Amino acid sequence: MHQPQPPAVRNASKADQKRSGPIRAMRPAPQQRLDRRAALGRLLPLWPHELADESPQGRLRVVARLRRALRAERRRGLAGHWTYDLARHVELLRLYRAEAAALSETCRQVPACFAKGGSLPVKIS
Repeated sequence: MHQPQPPAVRNASKADQKRSGPIRAMRPAPQQRLDRRAALGRLLPLWPHELADESPQGRLRVVARLRRALRAERRRGLAGHWTYDLARHVELLRLYRAEAAALSETCRQVPACFAKGGSLPVKIS
């Protein structure tokens, strides 16, 4: 079934029609500030007090949980499991990188944040 086009599209050249198609693959604009509580709450089963804890120890626990969730999601993807979700995997990775960066920044300011034998999180790609 043929649908009529608006006058602007009818009078445009073929090259212009190709460039100004209805579907455009665009990357979303980066968020100015990561809403940490909302993003973590959507992906990980965390208590409200765990989401609110922005101390180095609290961030380390969240990074450890994110690392475990990433490992599990990667295993599902490699196995071709039906519950694998690429969007969840990407969001977990984005949050992991943001939390690891915030943790390393905090630890530069507070040198004794890993005094009990902890270490900085490893880089996951």
